[in-house]
Amino acid sequence: MTELVLVTLLAAGLFALPPSAHALILALGIATGMPHGATDLITEDGRISRPALAYYGAGILLLGLLWWWAPGWALGVFLVLSMLHFGSEDAASDSGTALFIHESVVRGLIVVLAPSIFYESEVLRLFGLLADESWAGPTWDRLRSATQTAWIALAFTLFGHYAVRATAWRHVAFVFIQMLVLVGIFRVLPPLTAFVAYFVGGHSLHSARKIWPVLRAHWGKVLGATLFTFAVASLVFLNGGEAAWGDRLVRTAFISLSLFAVPHGIWRTAEVLRGRWSKA
Repeated sequence: MTELVLVTLLAAGLFALPPSAHALILALGIATGMPHGATDLITEDGRISRPALAYYGAGILLLGLLWWWAPGWALGVFLVLSMLHFGSEDAASDSGTALFIHESVVRGLIVVLAPSIFYESEVLRLFGLLADESWAGPTWDRLRSATQTAWIALAFTLFGHYAVRATAWRHVAFVFIQMLVLVGIFRVLPPLTAFVAYFVGGHSLHSARKIWPVLRAHWGKVLGATLFTFAVASLVFLNGGEAAWGDRLVRTAFISLSLFAVPHGIWRTAEVLRGRWSKA
């Protein structure tokens, strides 16, 4: 409930801001949410995990090279893994495996699909900025239409899936209220500010509550890891070419987020799946 209230309040506050502030809000919002991923590097006894550090280093290097050589493919990887990560983190962890996967896909698709439906021209401009080429065309139209149809079908069948599992009706109602509020936020707010409202008020807070003991006990190391992400973001910004300041800031925010979010998403999704398989 806390995340739902905070997301709604953030969305209301961001709605009042002028469009000129959206790029800066995006950068600040992502910076606020980054610390929750830094705990992947810290072991239970407070040391830096060398395997995790090596994994993140290799992941950042490989994804950085992909952004350099094939930005369109890098964007595609980022979108798909973001959908899987956001969905698996937001879905009810105590549900059965089939229901968990079903809900994960429905939730994850909202973050990627809703902006493309409600603000298609802005999303295509953003994707063109990130991929260095236009994504508009028949392939995009067919992909968006097919994904939209699939999401509607999955969302309707999710209600039936919950009913078959005999879950308490209040929980079912809350799940769908959460998703409706998120769809509403992406309908009312432009894509960048809507993403900030979700990323900070929903995803990051939801994750931080799970790892709060680590954040509190090892805040110095978490802060150090977070500052490192800012340093990487600064390098991305300085190599942003001659684009306008706002475009450079948006590009920097998304590329920097992807460099850490993709390894983090794979890491966390693998942890979630391992935890579920160990209970099976």
